[in-house]
Amino acid sequence: MSSVPATDPWLGFVLDLCNTYDLLEDPPDRLTIPLVTRLAAHHELADPGLTEADLESVRAVRNRLYEVFAEADPHAQYGVLNDVFTAYGAQPRLIAGPRLAATGGADPVARLAISAADALARAVADGAADRLRTCAGDPCRCVYVDRTKANRRRYCCELCNDRMASAAYRSRKS
Repeated sequence: MSSVPATDPWLGFVLDLCNTYDLLEDPPDRLTIPLVTRLAAHHELADPGLTEADLESVRAVRNRLYEVFAEADPHAQYGVLNDVFTAYGAQPRLIAGPRLAATGGADPVARLAISAADALARAVADGAADRLRTCAGDPCRCVYVDRTKANRRRYCCELCNDRMASAAYRSRKS
């Protein structure tokens, strides 16, 4: 059984950031710089120092991080994370624990990308690659971490689970 830290603030931030694009919402893309700042505060992270000019760059980071959840193959996840680390100038550092961490970044977007990718890399390295998922509830595309013992969760929330169960029931009855 993998150990997915329930209290990793950066992992929680990544989940919330990726889920700012939700096809069940209108409009589906709710990403704003004030929202990113609120998400950071909610997860007790430092203010990322982003400006409105950073919005498209943050959107690109969110989309790259989403790919980690969408990939079923751990090697593909490694590739996405390594690409993020390379693109934003990450540098390896040995930190307390001891463990290896990705640090650096020349600007606020790069620091955000590196810290977020580092949280996902820790989860993958701890054996949780197969627990980083996207919701199976069509058309939902939200991300989640399956923390169940059986590792069989398919939906991001009870709402999607109920929607899909209702749709299956209606399909069987017709």
